[in-house]
Amino acid sequence: MPARGESMAQSQAALILAAVGHQRAGRSAEAASLCRQVLERDPDQLQALMLLGLIMAGGTDLAAAEAVFARCLALVPEEPDALHNLGRLRQRRGDDVSAIALFERAAVGRPNLAPIFNDLGVSLHRLGRRKAALAAIERALAIDASFVVAHCNHGMILRALDRPRDAAAAYRRALALAPGSTEAWQGLGAASYGAEELDQAEAAFRRLLALDPANLDGYDRLAQTLERVGRREEARALRREWARRHGVVVAPCTGGAPAARILLLGAAGPYNMPTKALFDLVRFETIALPLLLPEDATETAATVIAGLPPFDVVFNAIASPDLGARYLEAATAVCAAIDRPVLNPPDRLAKTRRDAVPALLAGTPGLAVPQTRQVSHATLEALAAEGQAFEPPILVRPLGTHGGVDLTRIATPGELAAYLQAVPPGEHYLSRFWDYRGSDGYYRKYRFIFVDRQVFPYHLAIARDWLVHYWRADMDEAEWMKREEERFLADWQTAFPGLAGDAVREVARRLDLDYAGMDCSLTADGRVLLFEANASMLTHLDDSREAYPYKHRYVPRIFEAMGAMVLRRAAAGRRG
Repeated sequence: MPARGESMAQSQAALILAAVGHQRAGRSAEAASLCRQVLERDPDQLQALMLLGLIMAGGTDLAAAEAVFARCLALVPEEPDALHNLGRLRQRRGDDVSAIALFERAAVGRPNLAPIFNDLGVSLHRLGRRKAALAAIERALAIDASFVVAHCNHGMILRALDRPRDAAAAYRRALALAPGSTEAWQGLGAASYGAEELDQAEAAFRRLLALDPANLDGYDRLAQTLERVGRREEARALRREWARRHGVVVAPCTGGAPAARILLLGAAGPYNMPTKALFDLVRFETIALPLLLPEDATETAATVIAGLPPFDVVFNAIASPDLGARYLEAATAVCAAIDRPVLNPPDRLAKTRRDAVPALLAGTPGLAVPQTRQVSHATLEALAAEGQAFEPPILVRPLGTHGGVDLTRIATPGELAAYLQAVPPGEHYLSRFWDYRGSDGYYRKYRFIFVDRQVFPYHLAIARDWLVHYWRADMDEAEWMKREEERFLADWQTAFPGLAGDAVREVARRLDLDYAGMDCSLTADGRVLLFEANASMLTHLDDSREAYPYKHRYVPRIFEAMGAMVLRRAAAGRRG
């Protein structure tokens, strides 16, 4: 006959086994109840604690789940599974610095567990430590080459490192293992698009939509791909379908009664300025209305407005004055029929075209604005073929592109000919290249945001290459770069003293928009060198608080200013 202690142990083991069965069958409540029965008898039963923590981690009370894993670690300080699961919980609530420390400790005890290195790579990537993230993900795949999620994360990081062909190969490996993975098809489409493999991008996005017909990003991405190869009528049909499926989307205020309701006018195309970070849903409600091209619309502006929920102020999010010009016409018609204040009126956007800005800002002391002209593909082909003289180097980019897409520095007619063979036919912008490299050999690109004509510094990107974008710069790899950016955000006029600071303020005044911005640098003689000034400037605060604490001190001033402006305009509209 078994001893009482032995019988209790057997009973506990049976309860845990039954709990595992419930958990695997998706009966989480039953599994948790059995774990608690075990813990009532033995509060230190590690297996029951671990299972209970996993069950709780699948719910919404993450703090309670963390407490359970912390209890496991109090019993066994370096228990690798407890460390890993606690790290995952910290990762879910955005504490990637703590998560990384926990994953690294877990890896000591379980050096051959691929999910630890996959999760480590995700947190490193979120902190901007892309090279370390890549090493971690590749370690996960070396352990388990059949790890589909890790292959997708591999593709994500390779895309961030501007290696789109390698990223596409990673997504293909994921699809060889999981042909129905919508994440992998979406990633393959984006990577193929980035690699200029547009036929493969089209095939991937079409497969994505076959698997997930409700995927709005799939319609948008496929339409962009078709537009890029000149199949505009097919793209228009996709835009119409995107708008039909999107409809009017209300994002309710999460903090009770909204201080104001904001109607967001957008285009059924890639011509909008992202607004997610600008309007705090704790204070405001937003109503997103996508507009079709005038010839595709089935309702008049008055009918569209009549079907909307109440709103206090309108924000025109259509920011592209080039390819988005026809959508700005539609937005102008809607705004003309609205008796509410309009922020960024659409009829003011045309003056922000790259070829119009030099005239708008002409004569500004302390400001250098390279002359820009719009030229056709055929004109550039003739220039290249005839070897006509031009003052090199020049910059060429397709009309309406941002983020450095197909932006190239050209020094010879032969380079121009090669460029024209690589990009789709269309209109282009042509401008002079100014060498803005600093005395230390680095290029600097400053971004300012203008809210109601007031100047706010947003970021500073520092790089060795002339084509500077924040996502291309290795700001996370060099502490001195962060310190310089922090000084810029704390007091931008230290970097732009005197006439340079006056020039920045004058740009904000002449743009005369409620929300806009400028990218610029400084010349050797202290002038502000303008790259672009328009309403398309992306603003967010997705950077890790741990890696970029100073951004979380200074960037919120932009959002606070936006909120204050909305309240002022809404109040004025009510009085009117």
